[in-house]
Amino acid sequence: MRFMRLTRVRLSAGFLMLLLCLGSAMPLGATTKELYMHCGAGLRQPVEELLRTYREKGGVNVAVEYAGSGQSLVRFKATKEGDLFLSGSAFFVEQLAKDGFVTHSFSIVLHPPVLAVHPSKTGEITTVDDLAKPGVRVGLGDPKAMALGRTAEEILSHSDKKDAILANTVVRAATVKQLSLYVTKGDVDAAILARSDAVQAKDALVFFDIDPAWYTPEIVTIAALNTSRHPEEALELAEFLRSPEAVAVFLSHGFSPLP
Repeated sequence: MRFMRLTRVRLSAGFLMLLLCLGSAMPLGATTKELYMHCGAGLRQPVEELLRTYREKGGVNVAVEYAGSGQSLVRFKATKEGDLFLSGSAFFVEQLAKDGFVTHSFSIVLHPPVLAVHPSKTGEITTVDDLAKPGVRVGLGDPKAMALGRTAEEILSHSDKKDAILANTVVRAATVKQLSLYVTKGDVDAAILARSDAVQAKDALVFFDIDPAWYTPEIVTIAALNTSRHPEEALELAEFLRSPEAVAVFLSHGFSPLP
C-alpha cells in the first residue's frame, strides 16, 4: 500500500512536468493581445479585407462591432470600452474628441452619396427632385444613427421639393446596409445611398450622381481611443488603415480619394 501511494505521487508529478513542457513549447512571439474596434456598418467589406491582410502581416487580432456610427457612439459612451473608432463621418470622431476620448485621428477617404434607384423605376427617377413625384416610395438614413442620414438632410435642404420628398419617405434606416437592402428588394423605389454601397449592389440597382454643390462629402475617419488597453497596437492599426495600401482597397470598394 505504501508503494502504491508513492507511485501515484510520482505519476502526478510527471503529469505536471508534461504540462510545463507543453507550455514552454509555445512560440516565444505568441501574444494574447486583441484590439476591439467600433466600426461603421457601411465600411464592413473593405475593413474585413484589410484586417485579413493586417493579420497576415503579423498584426494583432481585431474584434469588430459593426453598427451605424451614431449607434456606435452611444454604445461607446455607455461602456467606455474600445481601442479604435472607425466612422464613415468625421462628425462622430469629432464628438469623441470633444469629450476627450481621442488620442490620434486620421482621415482616410471620402464617403460620397448617390441616388440609388430600383431598376423598375429607372426611367421615372433620375434626380433628387424626382423623389417628390406622387407615389414614389423613398428611403433615407436616420441622421441620428448614421453618417449618410446627416448627408441626406443636407441634400434635401437644397431642394425646393423637400417637404414633398419627406412626405414620400416611408422608412428611415439605422445603417447604410439596411437602406441598400430596401432598394435592392424593392421595398422602396429610391434612396440616398453611399456610393460604395451602390457600387457593391450595382447588379441589383442603378445609381445617379448628386450635384456636389448640394452636400459636403463625409470623410471616413479612424480614431485611436484613450480607453485602449493596448495603445501602441491601436495606433499601429490606425496608421495601417490610412496607409496608401489601405486607401487603395477603400477606393476599389467605391469610396473616393481625399482632395
